[in-house]
Amino acid sequence: MRILLIANKNKEKGLTLIEVIVAMGIFGLVINMVFGVFSLAVVNQRRIIALRNVEDNIRFTIESMAREIRTGNNFSSGIGSLSFTNAKSEAVIYRLNGGIVEKSSDGGVNYSAVTGSETNINYLNFYLMGQAAGDGLQPRVTITMEATSQVGNQSADLKVQTTISERFLQI
Repeated sequence: MRILLIANKNKEKGLTLIEVIVAMGIFGLVINMVFGVFSLAVVNQRRIIALRNVEDNIRFTIESMAREIRTGNNFSSGIGSLSFTNAKSEAVIYRLNGGIVEKSSDGGVNYSAVTGSETNINYLNFYLMGQAAGDGLQPRVTITMEATSQVGNQSADLKVQTTISERFLQI
């Protein structure tokens, strides 16, 4: 019994250097994994914000154009532009200018931006069908566009195509 008591008396309490190094290594790995998950979440959040920006801008642009196109007439299109007469008998022009969709309600004298500054429109095309009087086709305009939004170092691209038909058949 005396031998056991002497052995317990001489045993020191505390951690060895190897135990401290192993514990620090495990702690470092856990912290590294947590930081990696957090940084991945931040990158994904920026990507989602960029995608929402471009979706919202394109949705607003398409809806505002569609509202006027449905009741318009006398359509003509050029490279990246569409001109027509709206329901208020205004000469409306939509065009792509420097990555921004612009609208003029006075026949091209003054233009105002339709898309936001955080969205860059890469291309905008208008295709007209059924515009000739007496052809028996429903007049319609097909719009295609591609937009890019940049948030930080993350970007999102979105391509959209929609067809809008006039409410009234040209006879």
